[in-house]
Amino acid sequence: FADATLVLSIGETVEEVDDSGFLTDVPTLACSALSDGGFCQVHPSGVRHIKGGQAKEWQCPGLKRIEVASANASQVLIALAGGEVVYFELDSMSGTLTEASTKEMGAEVACLDVGAIPRGRARSFFAAVGCRDQTCRVVSLSPDQLLSPRSSTALRARPHSACLQQMSAESDDGGGELNSGKDDTFLTIGLDDGSAIRALVDPVTGAVGAPTRRFLGARAVGAMRATVNGQSCTLLLSSRPWISKSDSTGKYGTLPLSYAPLDHACQFSSEAVPEAIVATAGTTLRILAVEKADEAFNQTNVDLRYTPRQMCLLGGQLAVCEADHNDIGEEGKRAVGFDASGSGKEKKDGEDMDMDMDMDDEKDEDEDEDEDKAAKATIIRGPFPDTDGRWGSCVRIINPADASTLDIVELGKDEAALCCCSVQFHSRGGEALLAVGTATGLCFHPLKHKEAHIALYRLVHGRMQLLHKTPVEAPVLALAHFQGKLLCGIGKTLRLYEMGKKQLLRKTELRGMPTRIRSLKAAGDRAYAGDMKNSMYFVRYEAAQNRLFIVANDLTPRYITCQELLDLNTVAAADKFGNIVILRLPKGADVGAADTNGDRSLWNLSTLNDSYKKLEVLCHYFVGEIVTGMTRASLVAGGSEAIIYVTSTGRIGTFLPFTTRDDVEFYQDLESNLRTDMPRPTGVEPQNYRSYYAPVKHVVDGDLCDSFASLSYERQKKIADRLDRTVGEIMKKLEDTRNSLL
Repeated sequence: FADATLVLSIGETVEEVDDSGFLTDVPTLACSALSDGGFCQVHPSGVRHIKGGQAKEWQCPGLKRIEVASANASQVLIALAGGEVVYFELDSMSGTLTEASTKEMGAEVACLDVGAIPRGRARSFFAAVGCRDQTCRVVSLSPDQLLSPRSSTALRARPHSACLQQMSAESDDGGGELNSGKDDTFLTIGLDDGSAIRALVDPVTGAVGAPTRRFLGARAVGAMRATVNGQSCTLLLSSRPWISKSDSTGKYGTLPLSYAPLDHACQFSSEAVPEAIVATAGTTLRILAVEKADEAFNQTNVDLRYTPRQMCLLGGQLAVCEADHNDIGEEGKRAVGFDASGSGKEKKDGEDMDMDMDMDDEKDEDEDEDEDKAAKATIIRGPFPDTDGRWGSCVRIINPADASTLDIVELGKDEAALCCCSVQFHSRGGEALLAVGTATGLCFHPLKHKEAHIALYRLVHGRMQLLHKTPVEAPVLALAHFQGKLLCGIGKTLRLYEMGKKQLLRKTELRGMPTRIRSLKAAGDRAYAGDMKNSMYFVRYEAAQNRLFIVANDLTPRYITCQELLDLNTVAAADKFGNIVILRLPKGADVGAADTNGDRSLWNLSTLNDSYKKLEVLCHYFVGEIVTGMTRASLVAGGSEAIIYVTSTGRIGTFLPFTTRDDVEFYQDLESNLRTDMPRPTGVEPQNYRSYYAPVKHVVDGDLCDSFASLSYERQKKIADRLDRTVGEIMKKLEDTRNSLL
């Protein structure tokens, strides 16, 4: 607290301790358990050594006050107002905490850290002192060179916290020497501008290596030591908590924790929770345990009835279309008495009442077994329909904040929801509505259907309200919001709808697409249509003539599965063979694309494909899996925007754009060297694999470059010499690239 100290005892319950020996009417700047069995309390007026119920105290000279302090099991470091640093050390012979040295830093001290005592040592040999002149200095704590400066690092902002931590992993010291299986000392500095800097400290000279900077949030960053899964790591607190640690391959990373923002935290251990973190958030005290620290993402599972087909955001909620072929809807399953939970029929009221009375004592013993059975419950598929064209489908509204289901609308018999989008009609005042494309009795071989509709829903207090359904002539596979209207891909037709009272009103359409429109995006006066077999089409809308016309298309036929708009002239698309391509409209291609003299047919444009401008292929890359979804986003605050894709096997991948020519040349050289030095389990050359259907173009294999950390040091050193760099520089470059994304 700002004017008091509260001492708590944590066991099965949390209780206040009255006879701890701590001063409770002053704020505590730092405290630590000492190796002699005592405790140390640092408060603004002095340093208090508590042992055996007795306390010895060192008072500040004159009117000076202690501003910041740090302590471990045998060392205490404090900073007085004016920039004077005082060092205390516990005498192992006499058991007293004595003043060992003082030093003027020449600037006000903002933060400091004495560091943890390394294994097998009696003291920490270095301390970090952050000053208000935007520098961080490493000073020696060796008995013959107390508080002598060893190195200094200039910072971009004022330091807020500092932390010296020993981490065990394979890493480079910045000069090309690898420390394998040793505890390397890392200096982490939290800055007032919301970023954190991490650098390796030489264990002999105390020199600070090349720092790595990472933006964490809008608040000043606090850094402190922690232990997760038996491994030392650094906990960072900003707008959200982060953890900095190394993985089994020796790569260091900073991962966000899925938890509320914390104000202060420190390491905590008890019999119940051997590796915990005690923290404060506002007026609450919390004890936390970090789980699944090796995973980059935190996932929450939501059980669905059917296979998800498409999802979209609707007024802060998530709308999901679910559909399964050769399945029966919920009403049909209940009609035949099918129980999907597998629990069997429930007992009738009043049945076996006598036995229930005798089994009350056994319920507690069986609760654990019931929980295990529920955890291992297997989803049971419903009865297989006897005819083709049977579907089970529903539309679900999910609250993304807590992953709870707000509403489920089960569609009619054999009706399948194939796509959805959020649309805001100008005639409705910009209210967000949900448009769902459905098909009834859809069969694939041969392709046929009974009915097709576009259903429009309104979200009212988390519940869906059906406004109307508009019949169409073909299954709707793609929907998009376009200039206050609804753009639909209906079979081979691209159609624009306006809101009506009883159904959607047709405004204009573009007929004659090669096969079927599979995906749609819109921006400004342009629409980007992905054909199921003939790649991408750029379409423009002339409001004055109320017409849609094609501006350009792709020369190579591609079986498009998804797309994402990068800018007004560039789009990224994926096909069902595992290729990702980036296409761009040539300069000046849309000039003169409009038909002003009426020479072109008003509706049928299928015979004029050769007359369109052709899109340029900027990048091409073979992923190896069917890409089912793609978006453009930044995963963390301050991170670079990237193309994020997901595949049919559950893989999440990204395409990160390079911002400088130096990065491009570095990764191209690294990739070319790794092609020859990396082992090939399948015998396929990496470049040949990435060019499975078409030559790879303007894309660097990130998986191949990331495998540099898994090589032996001899191979790493060999590749680094070819690149005229050190191993540490290459590892730092790879880490900076990862940090720009995650």
